[in-house]
Amino acid sequence: MDNTNNDVTPFKAIINDMYAKDISKKIKGVLREKELKGEYLGSFAPYGYKKSSHYKNKLEIDDNVSYIVKRIFELYSTGNGFQKIANILDNENIKTPSQHMDMTYQRETWNPKSIRTILINEAYIGNTVQNKCVSISYKIKKKRKKAPEEYIRVENTHEAIISKEWFYKVQEIIKSKKTVSATKHDFLFKGLMFCHNCGRKSRVCYRGEKKKIGYIDCSLARGKDKKCKTANYNFNKFEEKTLTAIRDICKVYSDKNDLKEIYEKCKNNYNNMIDKENSNLQDIGERVEKVSRKSEKLYRDNLNEIITDEEYHKYSKEFIEERETLKRYQKIIQDKIRLISEKKEKSKDNEEMESTIREFLKLENPSKEILYELIDRIELDEYKKIYIYFNSSELNVINEQISDKYTIVVV
Repeated sequence: MDNTNNDVTPFKAIINDMYAKDISKKIKGVLREKELKGEYLGSFAPYGYKKSSHYKNKLEIDDNVSYIVKRIFELYSTGNGFQKIANILDNENIKTPSQHMDMTYQRETWNPKSIRTILINEAYIGNTVQNKCVSISYKIKKKRKKAPEEYIRVENTHEAIISKEWFYKVQEIIKSKKTVSATKHDFLFKGLMFCHNCGRKSRVCYRGEKKKIGYIDCSLARGKDKKCKTANYNFNKFEEKTLTAIRDICKVYSDKNDLKEIYEKCKNNYNNMIDKENSNLQDIGERVEKVSRKSEKLYRDNLNEIITDEEYHKYSKEFIEERETLKRYQKIIQDKIRLISEKKEKSKDNEEMESTIREFLKLENPSKEILYELIDRIELDEYKKIYIYFNSSELNVINEQISDKYTIVVV
């Protein structure tokens, strides 16, 4: 009897394992279906929202704290960093997210990481983004993070707190400030300055007895190796000359007599880029069809015993890999065409940019917020020359047309 039980035990273990695996697969399938429908499956609602009492797995705005989310976006848009925003909220005695949700463990002060998490969370524009992690195995609880393109993203599943325009503008600011180290000094153009030679972020260091004189340099230009040859810039002179150049370029933009020609040039540039990418897309499409025909012929040759199974598997694998590579290129080109088309459409609607330029020209001392809206990046080279790149294609065209006049040299 004991021997019989011992013989059956391994089979029971296998059956139980298969059953557990099957249940795990079914549960994942149900959860994935709900995620694809945009149902919110998180344990806690994002700060600023609450779970609906009327509709299951749906978010509703929490009026008690949603205004704080708007305030965080406003503070960051006006040049305040994560730590500074956290300090402001602490000074105003604003409850932390864990205190608001009455969690078991409650943090008493705002964390800069929480500020960043709020600023990059798409929930605030009405999107539900889930499926960010995947279990390594149904047998263990360990998970691995997925790539962003693998997330399940469903748009407009609930009411937004922040407009999409505002949200994506903040994402650009976060992206531009990435890798900038914390400093006690704040300055205009922070996060916008780059080394023209190596592409790294430029920084401002303060020297002198009272450390009031700022100099711009590249981190790679220091030390014994001096891997980068970028020169030091006096920040005050840099700021003065750069602002003058930006104002002059904006004044040209504001002259409606010159704009028509600029708009036409931008439109033609975009059309040429789109035509070129469409031509590349067509070429790749033809190559995909050619590979597919070869693959079909290979299959028929194998059926007719013209080639062996070994040859079929070998060449079939090569064709599959080539086709997958071409399809990846197709997607890259399609994304490029989409981005160019979006820029082209954006260039038609210049009301917001015109409003920003008018406001900039009125101000003697512009804010960082306005500069972030106008400028994409500013590059500095070893000859103390400065190159300005704008967020507006029209401003960049003006900059190119008068580049000799506005190539700035900081002496």
